Amino acid sequence: PELDYGGEREKKAGVAWCESYVHWSPRGSYLATLIPAKGVVLWGGKNYDKLGRFPAPGVEFILFSPQENYLLTNNGKRDDPNAIKVFSIQTGKLLRAFPLFPPKFIPDGMSREEQLQIPPPAFQWSHDDKYLARMGKDLISIYESPGMKLLDKRSLVADGIHEFQFSPSANILAYWAPEHGNAPAHIDLIQLPSRKKLRQKNLVNVTKCSMVWHAQGRYLGVKVTRHTKSKKTLYNNLELFRLDEPGIPVDMLEVKDAVMAFAWEPRGSRFAMIHAENPTSTKVSVTFHDMMKTVEAETKATKKKKAAKGAISKKIGTVTEPIEIAELNKVLTLEGKQCNCIFWSPLGTHIVLASLGDAATGQLEFYDLEAKTLTVKEHYRANRVEWDPSGRTVATCVTQPIGGGHFKFSMDNGYVLWSFQGKQLHSESYETFYQMGWRPRESLLSEEERERVVGDIKKYERRFDREDRERKRAE
Repeated sequence: PELDYGGEREKKAGVAWCESYVHWSPRGSYLATLIPAKGVVLWGGKNYDKLGRFPAPGVEFILFSPQENYLLTNNGKRDDPNAIKVFSIQTGKLLRAFPLFPPKFIPDGMSREEQLQIPPPAFQWSHDDKYLARMGKDLISIYESPGMKLLDKRSLVADGIHEFQFSPSANILAYWAPEHGNAPAHIDLIQLPSRKKLRQKNLVNVTKCSMVWHAQGRYLGVKVTRHTKSKKTLYNNLELFRLDEPGIPVDMLEVKDAVMAFAWEPRGSRFAMIHAENPTSTKVSVTFHDMMKTVEAETKATKKKKAAKGAISKKIGTVTEPIEIAELNKVLTLEGKQCNCIFWSPLGTHIVLASLGDAATGQLEFYDLEAKTLTVKEHYRANRVEWDPSGRTVATCVTQPIGGGHFKFSMDNGYVLWSFQGKQLHSESYETFYQMGWRPRESLLSEEERERVVGDIKKYERRFDREDRERKRAE
């Protein structure tokens, strides 16, 4: 790797280049650096010029909108009525400010110590920057850009809500609420701005739900932790919503084991999960399922025949060809693995199964789901895995927290670059190492164009093979 820019211009001028974590914008147009005493600075262009400054004293956290139109800052102060600020990136204008907690979110009668145990609900952006939403007590407040006014001047009623998430590709939000009185727990899919309820799935004996959207919004997976009537035994099942099917059908997958991790293949229909009979087990299984099934189907074959008035088709029988149908099926299970995290390549097919954390081994298993090949490597004490947007390279890191004082594993600080097949490409060690992140890369093709290219690839292969043969004959 070559250094692209190291803040030399700022160092020479005696200006602080960065004092905290940095953040790439979703499309890679901006690099945000945090100066807690002042706020956020955006840099960009070939020379990383300063493009904007956003005053937000004490800033601890920021959130770009997906289309890079807005920037949200948060100073984490519970007594500041303007703890959270929303800016327009193009104009630098402050659009609205919010307190850290919505009204009535913290129950009355709590001690200060108890209040500090409650995390503030996070704001979330819709995929197109049109909406900014936050969970409140029994409601979701949805603000419409650019004015940041409450949508239809009222919040969305969601009794007992515990969590919500926007779809990555449509103005649909999903939320779940636990059982209350005689009402069962339920998962709801709501369309905006109409607030139409697209789907509701009722559940009983629910302890907890965890929602995971497919990167293209095609599916929503909900890991449901349930209890028996005695509440002494816990078990899992997955509720799998098909958003691209009429009526949004739901597949239910029962899992006897404890499910420790779940992740969708970014550009496909498969998912992986880590599971074991005992959630504290060091030996686990990794199972892959596919939401689509390939079956052989007979179709009528025709042959075009020339006639006086043009071509006509003549039936000549039937042929068998593979087609995909919407049916959940198990692909395979890898047993006896040492991993606690799943990292799919951005392009799918390849996956890294990693054992991360202080007590983990740092083992890395690079698996190719098509070729069924496995490469086992190790990065001792690794605590992060980051795929490059192209899916060709993956980084594993040992990082330490900023402001955490002496880091007991500082001897291991640094990163290693691997090919997607598990070949080590490069490594660097540092006395202090806080963060690593790839610059996002926007695709030059739209999703429709990409799917068309993938669908036509066999046609191109035949054409190129024919051209290669003709070229060889001409030599």
